[in-house]
Amino acid sequence: MKFKLLFACLLFLMFNNINAQEEDKVEADIRPFQLTFITPLGTNGTLSPRIINKFSLNILAGYNGGVDGLELGGFLNLTDDYVKGFQVAGFGNISGGNTEAAQLAGFMNINGGEVKGLQGSGFINIAGGRAEAVQIGGFTNLSGPMKGIQASGFGNIAEETNGLQAAGFGNIAEQSEGVQASGFINITGDIKGAQIAGFLNVAEKVKGVQIGGFLNVCDTIDGIPIAPISVVKKGGYRRFEFWGNETFFMNTSFKIGIRPFYTIFTLGFKPGASDYNTGIGFGIGTNIELDLNKSLDLEAHSYIINRYFWENWDYNHLNQLRISFNYQIAEHFSIFAGPTFNILISDITIDADEIAPSWAFNIADRKDSIRGWFGFNAGMRF
Repeated sequence: MKFKLLFACLLFLMFNNINAQEEDKVEADIRPFQLTFITPLGTNGTLSPRIINKFSLNILAGYNGGVDGLELGGFLNLTDDYVKGFQVAGFGNISGGNTEAAQLAGFMNINGGEVKGLQGSGFINIAGGRAEAVQIGGFTNLSGPMKGIQASGFGNIAEETNGLQAAGFGNIAEQSEGVQASGFINITGDIKGAQIAGFLNVAEKVKGVQIGGFLNVCDTIDGIPIAPISVVKKGGYRRFEFWGNETFFMNTSFKIGIRPFYTIFTLGFKPGASDYNTGIGFGIGTNIELDLNKSLDLEAHSYIINRYFWENWDYNHLNQLRISFNYQIAEHFSIFAGPTFNILISDITIDADEIAPSWAFNIADRKDSIRGWFGFNAGMRF
């Protein structure tokens, strides 16, 4: 991301009359102090773009060669070359060269070269080259390769990151090493570290962890994706199951994620045997390979149980721990079976008695009715 052309155009439009008068290029002069109302109305006059100042005070806006110390601007600070030290402006700081400084502005900090230090603004920070810095923007931060921290109210964009990207909405990087954290979305190429988003994480190769409020997507992962839905394109785990148990005679489930950690979506139905005949389930699990065609599933699952296809929403919550032994018959077909332990929490005692099997034992009958029992499940997997 090269922003020097943008800066050059901006400076040309604002100070073309100065540059036209001073066509001969001379070596920059370093001076201890300058005071400007608006360039060229100041102590350095039309020579301001060629002078680097130790202390610079711009009442409204100043255009100087550079800063090697401190620059204060009531509205805008413009520097053609480098900035070292400290730069503060009511509206913005714009620099065409490298920056080793703390830049603070009410609206923006824009730099065409490398940035080392701090950029803090109410709206936007831009580093046109490599940055080893902290960027804190009220709305957004943009950078070339970034080593440090980008924090913004809306979004961060960087060529590469080594450190932390934190945004209220989203982060984008070509490559990441460290942490991407946002309220909605993170997008990167390869990442070594963690992606944490309120809704969606997207990456190519992941070495670490993805934590998404709804969805993770990646090509491959050496680590763990944690979300209601995690799509791993290469090496992911996706299975359909049909199975039954003593609570619901017919269940269909879809599992998605990776073998060490996947999520489970289930619909259950018990025809004719009870008014409470429908269940919606969600769970998590891990698949442990025992040998070439045998594996073990350890799963935790939770159902919301309803009467007559969701016509009644009384509180009936079934929590289940399952151990299933799986035998692979063909590449995309296996059978499984195993024990379960169940705890049912109902807000009405008669509901609990109707849903739980006859061998269930009573745990509590106070504000809620709680039943527990050991059960069994068996089915087939595709």
